[in-house]
Amino acid sequence: TMDEEGRKMSKSLGNTVVPQDVIKQSGADILRLWVVTTDYWEDQRLGKNVLQTNIDAYRKLRNTIRWMLGTLAHDDGEDVPLDEMPELERLMLHRLSELDEVVRQGYDAFEFKRITRALLDFMVVELSAFYFDIRKDALYCDGPSSLRRKAAVQVVRHLFECLVKWLSPMLPFTMEEAWLDRHPDAVSVHLDQFPVIPQNWRNEALAEKWRKVRQVRRVVTGALEIARAEKLIGSSLEAVP
Repeated sequence: TMDEEGRKMSKSLGNTVVPQDVIKQSGADILRLWVVTTDYWEDQRLGKNVLQTNIDAYRKLRNTIRWMLGTLAHDDGEDVPLDEMPELERLMLHRLSELDEVVRQGYDAFEFKRITRALLDFMVVELSAFYFDIRKDALYCDGPSSLRRKAAVQVVRHLFECLVKWLSPMLPFTMEEAWLDRHPDAVSVHLDQFPVIPQNWRNEALAEKWRKVRQVRRVVTGALEIARAEKLIGSSLEAVP
């Protein structure tokens, strides 16, 4: 392990990083996150800036899990049949099916970096910035009997169960905390198996359709940002064709 500039660590240079200090200041899972995001067969660089990058990623991950826990506080366990779900919910289930392959293959090959990158990107880009952003109005405002709201809560339940179990070997303390918050009578998330993903969650045609939708959304979002920067609009709701 080298310092951030690629130099060998030594006390004389004052560039050493003591693992116990990192654990004391930031927690063991921060150190573990750094380990699983590296290519372990190469020389690694570690320092304040590298650790801060992992701390920032960890906070985003933790905030995503916290949001799901808040949503699941209103979960009554009722399921909506797959063919009655809105497309957006079925898309998220499809993505879980895809990620299940990535995770299982990654663990079998000890490719922890591949798993971590795939799950972090999914949680930050596809969940927090996309799915949760779209569905928060339905979750906050729709009535308890609303099919859209029930389907969204059900999908958040599946998201939570999958993500926490998939991440638990790499971030054991954080995932244990989240799991026991959701399941206070459970012994440990580490005694559970990875979830079995139903085959009918896979829907390539729907995924391709929404890939095009998201391409259009990115273009529109970019145009809105330009309009906001030029003081033409204050919020997206003020935009007109």
